[in-house]
Amino acid sequence: MGGNMTRKNGILRRSFARKVGAGLGAIGLGCASVAMSRPTGPRQPQEKMSPREPWVLSISRAGLDEKDIIGGMIERIELMSLYNPDMICLPEAFANKPQEAEKVPGPITDRFASIAKDIGSYIICPIHTNTNKKVFNSAVLIDREGKILGQYDKIHPVSTECESGITPGSSPPKVFDTDFGRIGIQICFDVYWMEGWKSLKQQGAEIVFWPSMFPGGRMLPAMAWMYNLYVVGSCWRDPSTIHDITGDLIAESGKWEHLAFESLNLEKALLEIVDYQNKLNDIKKKYGRKVMLKYFGNESWVTIESLSPDLKVRSILEEYELVPLWDYIRTENELQDKYRDKKG
Repeated sequence: MGGNMTRKNGILRRSFARKVGAGLGAIGLGCASVAMSRPTGPRQPQEKMSPREPWVLSISRAGLDEKDIIGGMIERIELMSLYNPDMICLPEAFANKPQEAEKVPGPITDRFASIAKDIGSYIICPIHTNTNKKVFNSAVLIDREGKILGQYDKIHPVSTECESGITPGSSPPKVFDTDFGRIGIQICFDVYWMEGWKSLKQQGAEIVFWPSMFPGGRMLPAMAWMYNLYVVGSCWRDPSTIHDITGDLIAESGKWEHLAFESLNLEKALLEIVDYQNKLNDIKKKYGRKVMLKYFGNESWVTIESLSPDLKVRSILEEYELVPLWDYIRTENELQDKYRDKKG
């Protein structure tokens, strides 16, 4: 879990009981009652280092009682509710089997929608869904008010899933707008198809959430740096991970704590240094501690990150005519195509 988590401590909260099992016993969802918590009144301002700094919680399925997976997940959410997460991501198909696929909204999503509203957090709830008599491996996005914001259906289920009746989702993948930024979702086997990740980047996603049954290992940091995205994995077994736009690991779950929690500064850009060194020095002189510059010598990269709640990184890029790495590679590719066609 991220070392900065204590910044969220000390929030005044009210406690209340939530009936989390009403009407669900017939389908085996359990009926344990868990006390959830939310700050009193509006979401209280935290110590912000940036204009957009969502706190993201990724929860592993590891160590939960198979007889009450949902109850165990809710207990882990309750444990972290004190820290006021902005987005909670749960693992792939953690709560039901294909033959138990439900329509959306349904019993499982209703349960987590109630929790999302209680704690004021977005929740990504991956389950098997039934839409027009087709079964999908889905991730349902619930907003802070407990409303269904959207649904992503796994585009690349493995062959055994297809043989068991799961229908592949439609391409390209959707993006979803939240109050802190635009996000995308990929699920497990989707990690092997680059076009999905590229499409999400092209559509303006800044964070991609990746519910999965396995941790992904080297693949997640590769997706993060290739497409300059924060990547948040939530898995059946540890580690669930959070990767920076450079691919660096910034939080992970493990033996002692089956969750990863960290703030993501969305006012951050990755650049190829190219001829920017003088401009970067000028940024240091003008903004001082309001801006963090981090150099990656072997890659010839630099990240520019706002550390001031009233300073957006886009304004810095425009002021100094700096081009993010993703845009730089795109324009270089267009130029290469131009000369390729010219010579042909």
